[in-house]
Amino acid sequence: MAGLTKEQKAAKALMAKAVELSGVTAEEFAKLSEDDQAGFTAKAQEAIDAAAAEAKRLEDEKAADNSHLIKVSKDGVELDVHPTALAAHKNLGWKEV
Repeated sequence: MAGLTKEQKAAKALMAKAVELSGVTAEEFAKLSEDDQAGFTAKAQEAIDAAAAEAKRLEDEKAADNSHLIKVSKDGVELDVHPTALAAHKNLGWKEV
């Protein structure tokens, strides 16, 4: 049996979040009016989008932290090197900027 597609997984997660936000069971959620379901679904999508944006922001922040690297230069080329590689670069003619 094949697994769910990406779209099916997203729809399932959205429905689960909408049910969670509604505070009722899945069976009770199904009995709500279409307007009520749409309202909870919209709030669920906002919550999912906000969580994804926060996760991306944290990932970008973590990936961008190169403060421990040291800038070196040679023949007009600049590099950011790890402190443990600084001596090796200096031995090859690189100068700390």
